[in-house]
Amino acid sequence: MVTEQEGSSFNLLTEPWVKVRSIDGVNEEVSLYHLFSHLDDYTDLGGESQTQNFSILRLLQAIIIRGVRDADEIDDTFTLGERWAYVRFADLGSTTRRYLEKHADRFDLFDSVAPFYQVSDLRSMKDEVKPASTLVPDVGPQLFSTSTQETSSELSPALAARWLVRLHAYDTSGIKTGAVGDPRVKNGKGYGIGTGWLGAIGAVQIVGRNLRDTLVLNIPMTDLVVPQREQFRDLPPWERKPDTAAPRDLDAQIPNGLVDLLTWQQRRVRLVPNAEGTAVTHTVISNGDKIQVSNMFLDPSTGYRYSKAQSKGGVEVHFPRTHDAELTVWRGIQGIFEESAAEKEKGRKAPLLLGAEQDMSEELSRDFGGETIGLRLIGAQYGTQDAILTGEIFDEIPVSMSLLLRHGADMRRVAVRAVDRIMSFRGSMKWFLKQLLMCGGASPEDEPTGPVQAWLNALEKEFVQWLSTLSIGIDADEADKQWRAIMWRVSAAEIRSAVEAAGPRAAVGRLEVNENGNKILHSSARYEAWIMRKLGEMTGARPTASANSRRDAKQNSNKEGAAS
Repeated sequence: MVTEQEGSSFNLLTEPWVKVRSIDGVNEEVSLYHLFSHLDDYTDLGGESQTQNFSILRLLQAIIIRGVRDADEIDDTFTLGERWAYVRFADLGSTTRRYLEKHADRFDLFDSVAPFYQVSDLRSMKDEVKPASTLVPDVGPQLFSTSTQETSSELSPALAARWLVRLHAYDTSGIKTGAVGDPRVKNGKGYGIGTGWLGAIGAVQIVGRNLRDTLVLNIPMTDLVVPQREQFRDLPPWERKPDTAAPRDLDAQIPNGLVDLLTWQQRRVRLVPNAEGTAVTHTVISNGDKIQVSNMFLDPSTGYRYSKAQSKGGVEVHFPRTHDAELTVWRGIQGIFEESAAEKEKGRKAPLLLGAEQDMSEELSRDFGGETIGLRLIGAQYGTQDAILTGEIFDEIPVSMSLLLRHGADMRRVAVRAVDRIMSFRGSMKWFLKQLLMCGGASPEDEPTGPVQAWLNALEKEFVQWLSTLSIGIDADEADKQWRAIMWRVSAAEIRSAVEAAGPRAAVGRLEVNENGNKILHSSARYEAWIMRKLGEMTGARPTASANSRRDAKQNSNKEGAAS
């Protein structure tokens, strides 16, 4: 058993702990008071991982929402446009400070009664504790490691606070410490209740010119203020009675509102500092509040997919959409821009994007016009029943704000058509590359995973650049034509490279006798001609074989004639 020093203190309101990146490109740590008073001076959060940054951004959003509601200067009778104008130009430093001062004691990381995001007396039957490194998701020597057991054995209070916020949002599932007072504990163990909520979704984040813009752009105006009766229920942990080891409810819950969701306590945690209070050396992590994943439509940053298998008795069931690690940008753009497929599949767009497209289109057009903003796609990958973290998903795509608004529908359709072509052609490209492997003597079980991904990566670079040029002032047909030309150029180059890499053996090929007794020569030239024809059909470009391809095709034609 490790006992923390009485009197240790680290208050997140006044102590530097949030990592930010200044307009000058300098990274620094700041307190919450300082951050909210200087939002225009910072371009972004700059923590140890993108999932950590996103978790902290949502904490900041919850503070702004509660600060605005607590100020009682606007109410649910205000139009969405009036709410936007208020929060867009409000003195958020003063608004949040007045609010946070009322709850200052709840932001102390080492408070003896109600430590921030923790349970003060959390313990197991045997008073076991884990090393502080348990807080860090990528402690080595795993593939994605950025830390080692040695460097994470002691965490500064600031670093521990950042990882603590992320833990609630993205922690893996699996067996946790069985906490005294948790009625779900069996045989001293807390069995898995799922990952943190953010681990279950594929999040989309709008990135503005500075941290203030980013925060405001990601707060749905529909939820900024709510009726008084809902305000009293939709509270963050620091405004509620301190949590105990027991869950708020034994069953999976739907949060009481957006603030509750943004600060959801999926775990119960206790940080143990050293005697001097200068570092966190140990921790206790147990199960917390289980969240209902199906039909939980509160989160503005994720889309939702329809589950036909689980929809029964006239009740439709939806789950959050997650990002595909291999196709993050492609699937992400489909989910962000697609208009009709969501209805056809009974899926739902992320409320944040729907709000920009419909309710807030006029305000965003006026205040941001054709400015370039970023669309971030953030997620986590898990393995073995979600008990281990295998990687983080992150991409940022620069686009014109106009593409998200009502009048950007034509450009959105152009972008979706571009992605659809890639997804449609992917199967042909995979088959072609597999045939090259077999022509070179590979086993039929071998898959061309690397070459397919290399082709997608090459296209993605060009696609992101092309997408950033789209705006409402561009002719849709011309933009579509431009992309088809890009797709032809990049794919043709990758095809030529693949044929060259296949080598002489694939060029010579192999003979096969089909079921009719005819001999067929399988060679790289044969399949190059096939895939180039497919590429021409997909892009509308006329296939032209290279000099080498024409020479190889002629040689193989002669070989086929001799063989027959």
